[in-house]
Amino acid sequence: MHVKLSNFRIRARNLRLTVRLGLGFGALVVLMAAVVALAVLQFRELAWHGEQMMKHDLQRMLQVQEIDQHVQGHGSAMARLLTSPRAEREAIYPVVDAEYAALDRLIANLSGETADVVTAATLADVALRRDRYRDVFIDIVTEIEAGDLLRASALFSGLGQQAMQSLLSASSALLAREQATLALRQQEVQAQINRSEWMMIGLALGALALSVGLAWRTTASVARPLAMVQAAAGRIASGDYAARVELESADELGRVAQAMNTMALAVATREAEIAAVAYADRLTGLPNRAMLQRWATEGNWRQVTVLLMDVARLRTVNEVLGFGAGDALLVQVAERLLAALAASGPRDKAPVLARLAGGDFAIVAQDMDRMAAETLRDRLDVAVTAAMACDGHAVDLQLAYGLADAASAAAQACDAGPLIDLALQRAELAVGEAKRRKLGWAWHVEVDAAARARQLSLLTDLRQAAVAGQLEMWLQPKQCLRSGRLLGMEGLVRWRHPVRGFVSPAEFIPFAERTGHIGVVTTAMLDAALQTLAGWSRDHAELSIAVNVSALDVRDAGFPARVAEQARHWRAPLNRLRLEITESTVMEDPESVLLVLHELRALGVQLSIDDFGTGYSSLAYLQRLPIDELKIDRSFVAGADRQPQAQALLRTIIELGHTLKMSVTAEGIEQPAELRLLTDLGCDVGQGYLISRPMAPDAARQYLQSIAAVTTEVTFA
Repeated sequence: MHVKLSNFRIRARNLRLTVRLGLGFGALVVLMAAVVALAVLQFRELAWHGEQMMKHDLQRMLQVQEIDQHVQGHGSAMARLLTSPRAEREAIYPVVDAEYAALDRLIANLSGETADVVTAATLADVALRRDRYRDVFIDIVTEIEAGDLLRASALFSGLGQQAMQSLLSASSALLAREQATLALRQQEVQAQINRSEWMMIGLALGALALSVGLAWRTTASVARPLAMVQAAAGRIASGDYAARVELESADELGRVAQAMNTMALAVATREAEIAAVAYADRLTGLPNRAMLQRWATEGNWRQVTVLLMDVARLRTVNEVLGFGAGDALLVQVAERLLAALAASGPRDKAPVLARLAGGDFAIVAQDMDRMAAETLRDRLDVAVTAAMACDGHAVDLQLAYGLADAASAAAQACDAGPLIDLALQRAELAVGEAKRRKLGWAWHVEVDAAARARQLSLLTDLRQAAVAGQLEMWLQPKQCLRSGRLLGMEGLVRWRHPVRGFVSPAEFIPFAERTGHIGVVTTAMLDAALQTLAGWSRDHAELSIAVNVSALDVRDAGFPARVAEQARHWRAPLNRLRLEITESTVMEDPESVLLVLHELRALGVQLSIDDFGTGYSSLAYLQRLPIDELKIDRSFVAGADRQPQAQALLRTIIELGHTLKMSVTAEGIEQPAELRLLTDLGCDVGQGYLISRPMAPDAARQYLQSIAAVTTEVTFA
């Protein structure tokens, strides 16, 4: 029996939740319907009993009471007969007959509706005494009609009154019997009402118990499982994908719990896949920047040292051998770096290697001093710089290293996330400094925070400055050293800030170049130069204006078209515009720069190599460039009159320029001896404080007006 009950319970639990709820609430509805039906039946029965008492019992009581009334009425009429003269008796006889007829009718009615034996016997006694009463009063009427009133009066007072009282006594007994019968019926109705009340109370308690049971089962079957599902969903939403709903049931909630568990597993799987993509480099499998930030935050890194490595010539490998070869090269670099780190020996907090972007790799170490970092750099450099096989070619690589360290106090935050960002930022600045200084590696040198904030603020104001006309073009004359004639001027940018006054170009130009905002300055200077050339076309048509352009400008394929559009806007002659490009700019990406320079030259623009001699020029590229002018850097001119080796170097540069059919300009001339030396060596053009300082636009106009004669620019066949 116990086994059967257990099996039944198991089958009941496996029923669908909707079926179980439907059965439970259906039973509750049936029970409530039974309560209502019983109440309706009881009310109907009570109404029937009430109707019976009103129509039957009460009427019988009223009829019994009427018997007394008619007996007394008959007696009164008989008394009037005894005292009335004969002439009035004729009117009294109908009353006597009517009273007696009513009495007969009432007894007949009561006899026809009586079912109770005692009541029937009592009623029969009333009828018998009525007959006796009738016989006595017939004798009285006979004596009255015979004229013997005394005899009639004696009979009325004697036997008549006895017969009347006997009849009234029997009528009273009948009334008492009818009252007892009515009281018994009332007791039966009350008992039935009591039974109905208890039955309804029992049914109501049963309904209440069933409701409590259903509520408990609903809570057990629905509310608690739903609470478990809700709790698991909250844990999953907060990132705990190991959360599971421990609910074994075959109903709908069990299936929901199973679906929730399946979803959590799927989300955990996808999260792992996303994490693999978000926190690891797909090419090398190394951690990326996001992974470094995560480790720093979770590990609460407080002091870190970063070695940032930039793979040189990666772009050349991609262009010559293809991106596949470049990717393979990066994989080899990663393998060598990992091997070098493994060979450095175990540490409590071992350095981690990550790939950031492009050809940038970073090694992050905790609590490593600078001497240990430099030793590690030497080991890495030895491991990586050996030739690598790449698509059948041997490729020699060089890495530019930027080293930086940072502590949590410098991160300006409590957590470690900004700390690693700060260290990487410093290392990136150090890489840029190493490249600019042509060094293999460099430590980050802290720059004053106020100066950086000032640069950022100036960078924000720079774009607005170009629109508002705050960027001015100052002009510095360029003079023919043989004739002394003015050949042209170089346009130099000056920023007249409305709040800070004049801002030095040395303060905002390098920062604008590093952040990619130098194009704003270039556009403003070209506009000013072309507008000025358009104004000179009548009185100074032989003069040129030189403008410096950045590496970003000459690597932009759309730059020549923009120059042509600006010239059309101002109607300026492009053959009098000279663009100066630094030597290092040309050598960073000679092929791309060469295409842009040829397009500019085709427009008629003159081109100059600025700061010649300070970079590592390739003569093979130099002879392919459409260059009109070489500008010797100030570092070769200063003090050259006292240094024979410097004089020999100047002579070589001047002869090289003439051999390549270029004019040669020396800048930074500040001493008369320097001017005489350059003139003797055959230098074509001179520029510097000795000749003239840069002049504001108004001063430049006055300067031109003061010149009596203007020489023409020397050309070389």
